[in-house]
Amino acid sequence: MITLFRFGPAWDKFGCISQFVLKIETYLRMAGIEFETRSLGIGFADTAPKGKLPYIEHDGAQIADSSIIVDYLKEHFGDPLDEALSSSERAKGHVIKRMIEEHIWWIMARERWWAPENPYWDTPGMLKEFDQASYEEARDDSQRKCIEHGVGAFTEDELDKRGREDLEALSVFLGEHPYILGDRPTSVDATTYAFLWQILNGPYTSQLKDAAQEHDNLSAYIQRMSEEWFGNDPMSLEREVS
Repeated sequence: MITLFRFGPAWDKFGCISQFVLKIETYLRMAGIEFETRSLGIGFADTAPKGKLPYIEHDGAQIADSSIIVDYLKEHFGDPLDEALSSSERAKGHVIKRMIEEHIWWIMARERWWAPENPYWDTPGMLKEFDQASYEEARDDSQRKCIEHGVGAFTEDELDKRGREDLEALSVFLGEHPYILGDRPTSVDATTYAFLWQILNGPYTSQLKDAAQEHDNLSAYIQRMSEEWFGNDPMSLEREVS
C-alpha cells in the first residue's frame, strides 16, 4: 500500500492545495495503484524528505519530489500509462510538463501569495495553524522565491500575457483529443489535470482562470478527467488515515 502525504483539505472541494500532490494522486488513480492519504500540519518540513510535499511511503521507503515519485512508481508497479509512447510523444510530453511545472506553477504561486485579494491567511486547511507572523514569513519566502525565479519581476500585464500564451499552447496541444497526447491517457495528463483543475477551481481572483475559461476544450478536458478518475471520493477523504 502506498501512503501519500499531503497538506490538509481546503476550500471545501480541494483535497489538497498543492498541485504537485494532486499530480501524484491523479497518477495513482490513473495507474490503478492502491493508496491512502495522510494530511500533515505546517510542521511537515521537519519530517518530510527534501522538506516538502508530496512524498510517499512504500515498503519502509520514503520518496519525495513528484517526478521522482512517478519514476519510482513506474519502476515498482509497471508503466501502464507511458510504455506505448513513441520517442516523439515522450519528447512532446516532456516539454508540456516542463512548461506547466516550471512556468505556469510560478504564475500560480504569484497569484496565490502576492495578490492582496487572495488571502491565504483565511484558507481553511493547511494554514489553519498559522499565526499572523508565520503567515507573513511564508508569504515573504514565496515572494522571494518568485523574484529569484524571475517571474516576480514581471508586471501584472506581462504575467497575464505569458500565462495566456501557455494556456493557448495547452489548448492547441489538446485540440479535439480526449487526452493531452492523443487518444490514450498518459502520465502527462496527471500533471496537466492537476494544474488546470486547480486553476479553474481556485476560489480566488486569477487571470490564469480567466484565460483558461476562454478555451472550451480545456474546461471539457477537466470535466472529462474528473468524471473518469475522480467520480467517487474526489477529495480522497475516504482514503485518509490518521
